Amino acid sequence: MAAETPHTTGAFGYLNRIERIGLVALLLGVIIFGVVTEVRSAFLKRRMTDVDTYFRAAWAVRVHKDPYNVTDTNGWHYNYPPLLAVALWPLADAPAGHSRAGLLPYAVSVGIWYVISIVVIWLGACFIAHAFEASSSDPMVRSQKRYCRRWWALRILPILVCMPALGRALARGQINCVLLMLFCLAGAALTWRKQIAAGFWLGLTAAIKVFPAFLLLYAIWRMRFRMLVGAATALLLGVIVIPALVMGPHHAYTAESRFMQVVIEPALGLNHNTSRDRELLDVNKTDSNSFEAMIDHTVNIGRHTPAPAPWMKIAHWSISALCVLITLWVEFKTRQHHPLHRNLFLGALITIMMPIVPICHPHYYCMVLPLVTTMLAVRWEKDQKLPIGWGLGLVLLFFAASHILTVLPPPFYILRGLGLVTYAALVLWAAALVMMWKLRRWVPVVATAPADASG
Repeated sequence: MAAETPHTTGAFGYLNRIERIGLVALLLGVIIFGVVTEVRSAFLKRRMTDVDTYFRAAWAVRVHKDPYNVTDTNGWHYNYPPLLAVALWPLADAPAGHSRAGLLPYAVSVGIWYVISIVVIWLGACFIAHAFEASSSDPMVRSQKRYCRRWWALRILPILVCMPALGRALARGQINCVLLMLFCLAGAALTWRKQIAAGFWLGLTAAIKVFPAFLLLYAIWRMRFRMLVGAATALLLGVIVIPALVMGPHHAYTAESRFMQVVIEPALGLNHNTSRDRELLDVNKTDSNSFEAMIDHTVNIGRHTPAPAPWMKIAHWSISALCVLITLWVEFKTRQHHPLHRNLFLGALITIMMPIVPICHPHYYCMVLPLVTTMLAVRWEKDQKLPIGWGLGLVLLFFAASHILTVLPPPFYILRGLGLVTYAALVLWAAALVMMWKLRRWVPVVATAPADASG
């Protein structure tokens, strides 16, 4: 019998029977969840999904109507920049009483969107995991065989940790799975020191959902001007060029102006438009886990929550500023040209960005998947046995459990308003900063792929 080698056993060996059964079970779970999501979204008396708002906005773009004026069957509005509505043109859904000529059946569009969401989750996990493997300082990792145990672990474990949050996003038909993939692409680009590409992917997320523009703080803090060029290019294309080409310059300008008027300005307190209060801005009618909402729900625990007092808003921005300053300070004290360090910093910024957004829904936290992947890659970079350890294991378990507990009925339901998922994310953020600090002792790894500038 041939002698066993590291490439046939342990982390570099192929999956055993139980592990293969586990993968099949996971795939079956994804299919079953898809069927449930399809039924909830398309076949109930009331559509239990947010994706209908995207499809209605896409229909408005097709027929040259205002995408911010149409509503879905629940009376909800489209609250994103025009780019998403333009991109979902093929999945458009017309309101009752309007022609459906050339449109797919709504149920088919829902199914396609679910499949797209699953695919981009998997692609994102693969993109960033491959970047870490190919840039590893360990030659065994760089030469590992595809589909070996370590290959699967670096892709599946982060998905399992984020699965409860991902389930929330998938059930609601949210766009966050696409943003997750773009964050993974940005992280992979940073691994290879491709600054323009990294900036482009981050800029594209901002063109889709605005608040990820916060992540350009990475480029500003580290003075990566090529990243800013890439981000500016994506924003120019996503905010101006593509909408103008599809909608026409006049309709695109009108749509951008309406978006500012009904979403951005009210959120910043610059006008008193109340059309989005019920679905976006009212702390009592939205499922927010921002610092502001957490403070409000905690102070008023057990009774109707009034609008946040001025001191709560001050506390929100004070806590936000403190978290950002701590993140920047740790990055400054630990700075090195190491691909894992760059991704820990980006992942920490992604995580702390969520509760800073005044309306932070629990499903937003599925976008921490790149950070979870990075933390596991750091843990395994110097140990081929794929340990997780008690410390990191408890952090990841707490994060996953927080999303399970907050969908359970009373008495657990109260944990939702108190912001348990945000507390768990803060623990994850703190663990990432600790890991950045420990990474200082490592010899910097220089990626072997071509780079457009220093990391």
